[in-house]
Amino acid sequence: MPAPATSVNTLVLLLCQVLGIASVVSVQFAGSVVGERLARDMRLATLPVAVLVLSSALGTWPASQLMRRFGRKPCFIAAALLSAGCLALAARAVDRSDLPLFCAAVSGVGLHGAFVQQYRFAILEGQESHRAPRLLTMIQLASALGIVPGISLFGLLEGRTSSELPSALLVLSALQLVAALAFVSYRPQEARAAEASAAADAGARALYWPMVAMGAGAFLVMSLIMVPTPLQMCGVEQRSIRQAGWVIEVHLLSMYLPSLSVGALLKRMSIAALQGLGLLFLLAGFVISLAPGFGGHLVGLALVGIGWCYVFVTATTLVARSRSGPERFRAQGVNDLCVFAASGAASLTSGALLSALGWSGLVHLGVVLVLSLMALALRVHRAPRPAPAQGGARL
Repeated sequence: MPAPATSVNTLVLLLCQVLGIASVVSVQFAGSVVGERLARDMRLATLPVAVLVLSSALGTWPASQLMRRFGRKPCFIAAALLSAGCLALAARAVDRSDLPLFCAAVSGVGLHGAFVQQYRFAILEGQESHRAPRLLTMIQLASALGIVPGISLFGLLEGRTSSELPSALLVLSALQLVAALAFVSYRPQEARAAEASAAADAGARALYWPMVAMGAGAFLVMSLIMVPTPLQMCGVEQRSIRQAGWVIEVHLLSMYLPSLSVGALLKRMSIAALQGLGLLFLLAGFVISLAPGFGGHLVGLALVGIGWCYVFVTATTLVARSRSGPERFRAQGVNDLCVFAASGAASLTSGALLSALGWSGLVHLGVVLVLSLMALALRVHRAPRPAPAQGGARL
């Protein structure tokens, strides 16, 4: 049975995951549309989203090292306060129609996102290894709840000017102040996690780098199709922002809600098999996205979301098991740096790729990348390695 401190930490982290994802996803939702309105150039429309993801990528290594030096609690509080200030600055930038200022503010939200990504590792500290899939499911569900404000913000753009966006961003800023206050109750578990260093899973340790590549690849292919979808639907196909919002809403819910099934699936199959299932969903999603019309976007992105969920959760589980003690901060920092760098590269180039290749060419590129991930998974999971630690899920 978990200690009281661990239970308090779980509740705090789940709440702050909701609030943290709300700010990041809101900017991600509105970023490309706001960018197009402020820049009036589709080639620059995804710049705020790219800045968001790249700043998260650049912040992952410093975040892990700061937490190694000062502990998680003060860093989580400082990051939430940074996000609150930057969201207020973003509101000011929208009010002034200032794209450079908006991008500067978004970069601070992205840096906060680097710390939010560490919540999924923090929630595992002080817990038995067999609880990892359930806890990761809970943090994924908290992420699903966090997308609701983003969906609402996206809806404000339909048939309105951007005059209402500053108020929405200020509300998100206030929510980050709530997150900072919540972390006051957080009880550090670093010492307890360090004592468990001998429990690192030898089988997962051997898979560390392949699973870093798998998690980064899942983010890359997902971002490659998700980020330009609003531009394709609204800018090229001349569909309404509301329709694009429905597609992105279904996609994001598909990214997080399937995590409810992870625990049950892992009782019937290995982590490798579940990861393979996720890759099949990814491939099917890209193939269906080639179908013209609203239905192709809706079903295709939904399947891509489900595939991303299974691939990312399994990769994260193995990365978390692979290192423990002080070594885990470096391992987690490198993992998140690779994940955000891949996602940032996709976000930064997706607009240009859409213009150069068209929707069909972009989707075909995604199919090639998914097939590459399948080849990697087949190779590493077939290789012999040490048996997993007793009590853990099958690798």
